[in-house]
Amino acid sequence: MDLQELKFFQAVAAEGSLSKAAQKLNYAQSNLSTKISQLEKELHTELFHRCSHGVTLTPKGEQLLQYAEKLLNLAAETEAVLKDDGTAKGSLTLGSMESTAMTLLPPLLSRYHAENSQVALRIQTGTTAASLQGVLDHTLDGAFAAGPLRHPGLGTKLVQTERLVLVTPKGSSRTPAEALLRQPLLVFPQGCSYRKTLEACLSSRELLPEKIIEFTSLGAILASVSAGLGISLFPEAVVSAFAAAGTLDLQPLTEPFDTLPTLFIYRKDGFMEQSLRQLLALL
Repeated sequence: MDLQELKFFQAVAAEGSLSKAAQKLNYAQSNLSTKISQLEKELHTELFHRCSHGVTLTPKGEQLLQYAEKLLNLAAETEAVLKDDGTAKGSLTLGSMESTAMTLLPPLLSRYHAENSQVALRIQTGTTAASLQGVLDHTLDGAFAAGPLRHPGLGTKLVQTERLVLVTPKGSSRTPAEALLRQPLLVFPQGCSYRKTLEACLSSRELLPEKIIEFTSLGAILASVSAGLGISLFPEAVVSAFAAAGTLDLQPLTEPFDTLPTLFIYRKDGFMEQSLRQLLALL
């Protein structure tokens, strides 16, 4: 059993399909199937249940995946340590809330790129929960997430504290708060801190959302609020331009729902590459 076999195994487990894994690895499916069969023969156990719809891990496969991820992460870290010469290079993959990617990141990343042009940047937007898991799973080097967050394996750095506002259709500034909060909630999927805050705000008033409509796009949420579909909650910095343009109304929130800290999170264990150190120095 070698690292290449473990990489192949990990890819098949992640994709749930030999064909999809082969495509992702840019490797012939027949060869990949042979490699997996050889690994199973070497370990004297079946790692996958095979069916017409794809593959799923057996209990032994689940066990191997845990160790494979640890070994592959350790191998990658060892390679990074040995190649480190004190300069920022390679790739840096960051997670971010979409709102943070619109406001905080553009000037920050522009400055970072000017000082570290050899680093290939990649930004993945998503919920705080998704970014947290991505950092823990080593698919993200770090992430901008909504706090508070506490995890024994993570380091955190406060980046900013955002002022939150209720985002409502134009012309609703005189509508009573209770009536506004009974409108449909237009939100990101579960794991979004803004959604969690809005739901907590309703709960504090002993209200339950009558309808929740989930989106995966910030622009779609704001356009739908503007069209009168419902209400949402976002940082004032994200939506102030829309309010100034007359397409939305912004309503103040009371404590403790009016602010939310933005943190940068990263793994504390293991080696930190220079590319990430340089970013932390700018925060």
